[in-house]
Amino acid sequence: MKKVVFLVLVALLVVAAFGSADTWGVGAAFGIDALGGLPQQALLSLKAPQLPILWGVGFQLNENQFNMGVTADWWLYTTNLAGMLNLYLGPGIYAALPDPFELGGRVPIGLNIYPIDAFEVFLEVAPTILLISNRGGITVPDLALQGAFGFRFWFNT
Repeated sequence: MKKVVFLVLVALLVVAAFGSADTWGVGAAFGIDALGGLPQQALLSLKAPQLPILWGVGFQLNENQFNMGVTADWWLYTTNLAGMLNLYLGPGIYAALPDPFELGGRVPIGLNIYPIDAFEVFLEVAPTILLISNRGGITVPDLALQGAFGFRFWFNT
């Protein structure tokens, strides 16, 4: 029951955060294992242009286990490289919980294109620094890499 309440609260926070935006994006991010993956293998990707934060939220649920991964990235710098190819980068954080519990910082560096106005495709790599962990055998802080690709659909409200 606690898990259901937690999921409902997370959903309400997401709706509240993005409900006031004029334009918002929703899609998916998939971890690239060769580059270190993501806190979860697949994340729901949410972004509102009025807020420079790109959210990623993923859950793993079964009858004996609950795990969650979250990323929150600030696109501090964005630029058009050529044609429809764009670059973004900036600071971010990530968390995985409850097992393993990890909290760290990341710097996503990504390329994205908009083949049509309402559809974005992206590829990113993010150097990370693990700050807190409950896993044995890890020296904190620990440097690593995360990588992902994905897509977002954009909507005007």
